[in-house]
Amino acid sequence: MNSFDLFKMGIKNLWRRKLRTFLTVLGVIIGASSIIVMLSLGFGLSQAFEDQISQWGSLTTINVYKRWSDPSMPGGGGEAAKLDDTAVMNFKNLPNVVAVSPTLETYGTIINGRYIAGVPIRGVDPDVMEEFGFEIAEGRLLQSGDELTVVFGSGMQHNFYDPKSRVWREPKVDLMKDRMSLTLNPSYGWEDPNNKVNYKEYKIKVAGVLAEGNWEYSYGVFMPITEVQKLIKEKEKAENLRPQPGGSSTLEYQQINVKVNDMKNVQKVQTTIKEMGHEAYSLNDQLESMKETAGVIQLVLGGIGAISLLVAAIGITNTMVMSIYERTKEIGIMKVIGASIGDIKRLFLFESALIGLLGGTIGIAFSYLLSYIINRFGGMFGNFFGTGMGSKISIIPLWLVVAALFFSALIGIISGYYPARRAMNLSALEAIRTE
Repeated sequence: MNSFDLFKMGIKNLWRRKLRTFLTVLGVIIGASSIIVMLSLGFGLSQAFEDQISQWGSLTTINVYKRWSDPSMPGGGGEAAKLDDTAVMNFKNLPNVVAVSPTLETYGTIINGRYIAGVPIRGVDPDVMEEFGFEIAEGRLLQSGDELTVVFGSGMQHNFYDPKSRVWREPKVDLMKDRMSLTLNPSYGWEDPNNKVNYKEYKIKVAGVLAEGNWEYSYGVFMPITEVQKLIKEKEKAENLRPQPGGSSTLEYQQINVKVNDMKNVQKVQTTIKEMGHEAYSLNDQLESMKETAGVIQLVLGGIGAISLLVAAIGITNTMVMSIYERTKEIGIMKVIGASIGDIKRLFLFESALIGLLGGTIGIAFSYLLSYIINRFGGMFGNFFGTGMGSKISIIPLWLVVAALFFSALIGIISGYYPARRAMNLSALEAIRTE
C-alpha cells in the first residue's frame, strides 16, 4: 500500500467514529493548551522580573566599588585596589567591555530664585553617556569641553521647594529656561550662624533633561567629571581641609561603571573585576535570584500541564486499542489481500499521530486565546503578583509553539505504538474467524 492509500484509510477510520475521535482529540487539546499556558505564565513572570529590574538601571552595567579591607579579618590587612585612572584603563582592556565611566559624586544645592533643591551631583564621562543608557527628553547630553554645565534627572523638577514658605506649594520651575546657580554649601537655606565658611555660588548652564524610565538617573544632576573634581577641590580649599593619610583623594573615584556588550557576559566580566581586587555589583545578581524563583514556579506549573497531557496520551492509547477490537476482521482482510505488517503498523501509527497533531494544533490556537484573555483581563491582578500593570502575565514564545506541536504528534505516535504492535501480531485467519 502506498502512503496516499494509508492516508485516505486513516482519515476514513477516524471519521467513522467521530464522537470517539472528537473526545480523544479534546483530551489532547486540553493537555496541550494546559502545558502551553502554564509555561507561558512562568515566561511572563520571568519577563516581568526583568522589566522591573531594568527600571532600576541597566542590566549590562557593572558598578565597581573600592573593596574596604578589615585588618581584624584573616587576610584583610592588605591594601585594597584603587579606583583610579589605572583601574579605568584596565577595565577598558577587558574582553566584552564596550565602555567605562568613572563616577565622582558630591552633594550640593541648586538655587532657582526662591526655590532650592538639594541634590547629588554626579561627575561622569560625557563621551560615554549614550552607551550607559542616558536618554534625553529635552536639550542634549553633556559634551567634552562643557564648563559648569549640567543635565537634570527626569524627576528633578519635583525636588524644588521654598524653604521660607510655611505652606507647601507646587513650584513653578522650568529646568531648561530658568536661570540657576549651584553651591556646595551643605546647609544652604538653613544657614548656621556659627558657620564661617564662605562657599562659592556658580552660575550653571543646563544642557538637557533626561527621559523618564530609569530610576537610577531620575533624581540627580550630572556634570562632566573634570568639573566635579574642580568643585570638590574648591570646597576643600574653602573648608581648609587637608587630605588625611591613607584617606580618599579626588584622584580616586568613588565608583566606576563598566558597560558590557551582552547580558550573557556580565557575570564573567564581574568575576574578573572581583579577582582584580575590587568589589563589583550588577542588577544581574538580583535578576538571577528572581529567575531561579520563577524557574521553580514554572517547573511546578509545567508539571501540572504535563499531567493533563499524560491523561490525553492514555486516552489515545485506549482509543486505538478499542479500534483494534472493532476492526479485527478489517485487519485480517488487509493481511489476506497482501498488505504487509509494516503497512498495518504505519496505518495505526498514522491515526494516532494525526489525533495528537490535530489536538496539538487546536490546543495551540486555544492557548493563544487563553493567553490573550489572561493578558487582557488579568492586568488588574498584575500588582498583586508583582508583575506590574505594564507587563504581560502570559508570554508564548515561538519555540514553545513548535515544541508543543512536535510533542503532541510524538505523544500520539508513542501512544499508538502498542496498539500498532498488537494489530501487527494478529493472525489473519484467526482475525477473520473471530469476526
